[in-house]
Amino acid sequence: MGKQKRRKQDKKNALTVGILTALCCLSIAVMVITAAVTLNRKETPSFTPPEFDAAAVEGEPDVPQGHGYSPVEVEQGYKAYVCGELTAKGGEVDVYFTSPRTNTVWLMLRILGNDGSVLGQTGVIRPGEYVKSVKLNTVPERETDVSLKIIAYQPETYISMGTVGLNTKLKTDK
Repeated sequence: MGKQKRRKQDKKNALTVGILTALCCLSIAVMVITAAVTLNRKETPSFTPPEFDAAAVEGEPDVPQGHGYSPVEVEQGYKAYVCGELTAKGGEVDVYFTSPRTNTVWLMLRILGNDGSVLGQTGVIRPGEYVKSVKLNTVPERETDVSLKIIAYQPETYISMGTVGLNTKLKTDK
């Protein structure tokens, strides 16, 4: 009878070891999955919608000759007008940034330095509005290469409807 009792005890021990091993493996799996999910979690930066431009005017501007005012047609189905000949005067630059009435998007314009810094920007404009000038955060000492970045938003939701960039020069009146 001693052998039977010993066999029962061995079976109990084997069952206990098996259960404990399974629990350890399960614990390790939970830790690995938790660590992987935590490390791969990307924080979504909060988005603050830009404000509408307080200087926006309804209608179409009367643009003087020599500003290089022309349309920019974007593949996503909208159009913008902007000046390509830019001259900074008194900390501002005339851009005559226009969104035609036919647009179904809201637009915004950024003037970027060749290092990517924002030299100035408009607020958001609706279809049928334009902004004559942009106040510059930084006025370059001399003529410099800049990019005009037109940013389009779906109305109300601010979902991106694409961007388009134009390279030009910013002259100064200094």
